[in-house]
Order: sequence, then C-alpha cells, then structure tokens
Amino acid sequence: MLDFEKRLQSIGQQTILCVGDLMLDDFVYGEVGRISPEAPAPVLAVKRNEVTIGGAGNVARNIASLGARCIFVGLVGEDDAGREVIARLQAEQLVEPSLVVDPARPTTRKMRFVSEHFSTHLLRADWEHAAPVDADREGELIARALAALPRVGAVVLSDYAKGVLTPGVIREVIEAARRARIPVIVDPKAADYAVYRGATVVTPNRRGLGAGSRRDAIGNRA
Repeated sequence: MLDFEKRLQSIGQQTILCVGDLMLDDFVYGEVGRISPEAPAPVLAVKRNEVTIGGAGNVARNIASLGARCIFVGLVGEDDAGREVIARLQAEQLVEPSLVVDPARPTTRKMRFVSEHFSTHLLRADWEHAAPVDADREGELIARALAALPRVGAVVLSDYAKGVLTPGVIREVIEAARRARIPVIVDPKAADYAVYRGATVVTPNRRGLGAGSRRDAIGNRA
C-alpha cells in the first residue's frame, strides 16, 4: 500500500515526471458598455490580458510550487505560442521541460474574453488539433518519458484529450513505471478507463467518473 502522507511529507526532495497535454491560456479582461453596430454582439473594451501555461503545464507548475522538481514531457507546435510556452517553462526553476515539437499541428491555445466587472466569460477561442499524435511523435514522447523514469519517484499522467496521451503512451509509461516500482497518478480523460490499468491512483472529477463508469451524476447507468 502506498503511503501518500509519507510521500507528501518528503515531496520537497522528490523529482516527479509529468506527461500530458500542454497549452497556453490567454485571458483578455475588459468592460462591456455597448453592443456592436455591426452585429448583435457585446463590445469588450480591453483593459488587460494575462497569459499563463495551462493544461498539464499547469500541473507541472503546481508540482514545482510544492517544492518538488518536475520533469515535464509534452508537445508543442512550431509556432509563436509554442515558443512562448517553451520560454515560460524554461523560466520555471523547478520545471525541466522535455518537449516534442510537431510542425504539423498548432500549440494548443485558449483565449478567453472576460467581462472583468461581472467576472463573466463572453467568448472562448481555441487553437488546437485535438487528435492523437502521429506514430513518430508518439515514439518521441515515449522515449523521453522512459528516459526520465530512472530519475523520478512518481509519475503524473495529465490527460486533456488533446492527443499526447495516446493508449500507446499511457501503456508504455504505466508498465515501465510498474516494473520500476514507481507510483503512477492519472488525471483521466479517456472514455475507457481500462487503458489506465496498473496505475496507482486515478483521480477523475464527477463528470469524468460518470463517463468512465457509464453512469450519470446520480449513479444511474447511462
């Protein structure tokens, strides 16, 4: 049985591998004072914007905020958003990025337009290609993750269904971690939880648990 309390007490001395879907989050804040004369849409008078690393990249930053070192394996496109993500991860002292670059797909980017006064999201624009990576990129991701395993005390698989955590990546990492007796924590997104077999802990939210167990929010079979 894994003693999580003991692990948490020593997390500052740990190195943790995080593998998952990386994205760039851009929040544009402003005030709405009128409707556009061109269309029935609110006009946002922009005051400021905040850009941060999102998705599994945020998980890596949270691991670092607990004092642990994080080796992060993910994927970006060959674009401005990808270069910004790389620069921001490199600036994190406790995060060691090991990123695959795929010129055939964009870096996942989500831009949210927010009415600051009412804290209301008006619109979200996504740049993404939410499909499994190709075989070459899958092989690169697996190689980078397996190369990091001898250096880590735990593995986190952070799945946002953007294509990094293919069944092949998931199985290879879990099986290699099990052979090395390294615990694996999964934040799942797959509809079939069988792909996570062998993980130490799977941590779905209620909606994800309902989808994975084929039941609705109150326990009825879907």
